[in-house]
Amino acid sequence: MYKLPITLDLSHNKLKKLTPPKMKVPTIHKVDVSHNQISQLPANFNNLQCMTRLDLSNNQLAEIPEPLGLTKYIRWLDLSHNLLVEMPESFCALGYAIDELHVTNNQLTTLPQAIDNFKVTADQ
Repeated sequence: MYKLPITLDLSHNKLKKLTPPKMKVPTIHKVDVSHNQISQLPANFNNLQCMTRLDLSNNQLAEIPEPLGLTKYIRWLDLSHNLLVEMPESFCALGYAIDELHVTNNQLTTLPQAIDNFKVTADQ
């Protein structure tokens, strides 16, 4: 029997805090917590090890915990419309696997030095 990927959609709920599961949840592939009031992610948020798509847009995140950059299966990540001022160096390790990274409408002034690991495309 095939297992279908699970989507966890908690968007538009006025959430202020996320509490990840205490155990590893290998079947959740897409997590959408966009359009909430989340200001901080727990350090162990990467327990969702099969997560391939993560939408954290339109929150109040000022920083991203380093372990999130070690979630090696993320292919699509939206961090747009937050309060980020920097990206952790660990995100550069995602560069070889990630297809889309959205960071528009933040307060970023610099990017990690190893950002050249990412596949960058620009609209012309």
